[in-house]
Amino acid sequence: MSAGAKPGYIKGFRREDRIAGCKPVTVFGKDALGHSFSQNTFTVEMSATGARLQGLPPLTLGSVVLLECGQVRARYRVVWIGKQGSSQEGQVGLQCIDPDKTIFGLTSPQADSFYDEYRRVEAELHRSEDRYRKLFNHSLGLICTHDLDGVLLSLNPAAAFALGCPQEKVAEMCVSDFLAPSVRSGFPEYLRRIREDGEDSGYMLVVGRNRMKRVWFYRNLVIYEEGIPPYVIGHAMDVTDQKKTERELKRAMAEVRTLKGLLPICAWCKKIRTERGEWIDLESFITAHSEANFSHGVCSECAPKLRSDHHNK
Repeated sequence: MSAGAKPGYIKGFRREDRIAGCKPVTVFGKDALGHSFSQNTFTVEMSATGARLQGLPPLTLGSVVLLECGQVRARYRVVWIGKQGSSQEGQVGLQCIDPDKTIFGLTSPQADSFYDEYRRVEAELHRSEDRYRKLFNHSLGLICTHDLDGVLLSLNPAAAFALGCPQEKVAEMCVSDFLAPSVRSGFPEYLRRIREDGEDSGYMLVVGRNRMKRVWFYRNLVIYEEGIPPYVIGHAMDVTDQKKTERELKRAMAEVRTLKGLLPICAWCKKIRTERGEWIDLESFITAHSEANFSHGVCSECAPKLRSDHHNK
């Protein structure tokens, strides 16, 4: 059997399904150079009669090692070695050669419903991944990930299209590359907030396809996962039309509260005649029909008259 090939059968028997699990083990044996070693490591996956490990010295196919898990020991033969340059590099597959030993406390799949539960959970994980993949690929909003320096790690197709960014160019770009020049200087402050607070939300002005500026509302969160650097997952929606409608509504409301046209005013007392035919003072009319308010004082022409009237009294 060539190195790197996972065996489908071992000595005429189909290999047991192995379950993902991290259990501490101690391995005793001789490496590919014939040197004895004792190595503490963890399982990647395991079964009643097999295991996959990583972090061991170079081994040769067919060699036998001794595994210790807790207080139980068993001999295992190396039946698979991860191919160099693959994601399994540094891993080895082992098969127990002591038939009466089950050092991980697992039984055969025929006698233990644990394996059925594992298959059920695995199937549900695959369905969840498929649902997320569909959401990511078909969402009309922005879904992206970027590192703590703002460099894009992923960008969903709808956002890439809206921004005019080819999918193959995503890994070469920074989030700030899509911001309008007028707001790009604020990007370092966003990075500071997201690092310190772990989350951030607000509006951003982006330059989309055909160089059109769009307003997006975003909500981003820092994700921490063991074994990889922290990253940011972001979601945003295009609210350009909504913001435009809000501005137009605000202007319309301002116009409603603005006095226009001819006002019927008394030439003597300066009262205003309303649409209902009532005469009210100018101050009350302006207060009711505009955003203006009044503060009271005495002008320079009226002040002497006021003092004279007061003195005569």
